[in-house]
Amino acid sequence: MKTKHIFFYLTLFPLVISSCAIKRQTVQVKTAKIDESAIKIERQQKQVFAFKDQGVFFSNNFPSARINQLEKENDSTYSITIKSENRPINPSPWFAFKVWGTPHKNVYINLKYPEDKHRYEPKITTNYVDWKNITHVKLSPDKKQANFKVQLSTDTLTIAAQEIISAAQSYQWMDKFVAERSLNKQVIGYSVGGKPIIALNTTKSDGKKVIVVLSRQHPPEVSGYMAMVEFVETLTGNTEEARNFLKNYELVIIPMINPDGVDEGNWRHSFAGVDLNRDWTDFKQPETRAVREYLLNKVKQQNAKVYFALDFHSTYNDVLYTNEDRNDTNKPGLVNNWIKGLHDFEGVKKTEVKPSGNGGNVSKAWLGRVLNAEALTYEVGDNTPRPYLKQKARKVAEVLMNELK
Repeated sequence: MKTKHIFFYLTLFPLVISSCAIKRQTVQVKTAKIDESAIKIERQQKQVFAFKDQGVFFSNNFPSARINQLEKENDSTYSITIKSENRPINPSPWFAFKVWGTPHKNVYINLKYPEDKHRYEPKITTNYVDWKNITHVKLSPDKKQANFKVQLSTDTLTIAAQEIISAAQSYQWMDKFVAERSLNKQVIGYSVGGKPIIALNTTKSDGKKVIVVLSRQHPPEVSGYMAMVEFVETLTGNTEEARNFLKNYELVIIPMINPDGVDEGNWRHSFAGVDLNRDWTDFKQPETRAVREYLLNKVKQQNAKVYFALDFHSTYNDVLYTNEDRNDTNKPGLVNNWIKGLHDFEGVKKTEVKPSGNGGNVSKAWLGRVLNAEALTYEVGDNTPRPYLKQKARKVAEVLMNELK
């Protein structure tokens, strides 16, 4: 017979029943007031699930966590139900939780998806840096359940669908990146949940030629965010190519467009229950409006042109979504040449290219249609090996710099 979960709520986390705790850096971020009326999703109850008799504890009380329900099946087996923030939604069933307790105890975990199917291979870490895939995951025939075993250790284990990169971690990277590269940092707006939408920009050109990079409109799309980081770090690196590039082009980066969704552990949407990358026609959401107004004002104030725009995302496999070719963009043919450079590097197994029109309500369509940029979406595969992911991101940065000489 199932035993309903017993839990207690902690305002400070993590609680670690072990001989050593995870070292966590705190990031101070100025937030605005939460617009409670605009929150349209079913939020999780953040809590610690305590099974004291078995010496096992779970938690979803941390940024990017997702546990919707947890039940004990027996002394060592626990079922975790994963549901989306609202419906309809794309099938990106994100999960993330911590587990700790009696060292060396085997714990059997059953992920249950009443609304969708298992997608992400579970990853595990004790330090948020070194993530490993959990092997021997058993799926039910309908893929609505995934079972695996973990052995508790002296450290808290964090298990997630992908590597966790919370909004605070992204803000922390931004601060370090700005300091190292001498960039400007500007809060251009706030999310529904009061978190800042931040834009970074380089300052060594006259600001007449602009390159735009976007990321993290969809919370689980961590591999795309990783590629974005490698891409912009290469463009601003200490190389002759990068120095020459920055003398002629201003690089604008908006790394974290949906911080609420990221920290809530959402599958795809914002606090308003909206896919932000389907809001680039009506701009009903504060996050997309902030990006639009910032870019339009920059172009107007600097009398600038956006030559290239790249929005990083993730999906099952590497894909490039392009606009239809035009001969009246600010740099006709740039996207095609950029893709050729990537394909030449890749060899036989080339990233698929999918033209998807210019009139849609996604970012690349607006960037092309309104700003006349050569624009595309770079979808990085969920399971693309991380070293190869970074290698390709560096290469396409180098291709871009070469094409814009």
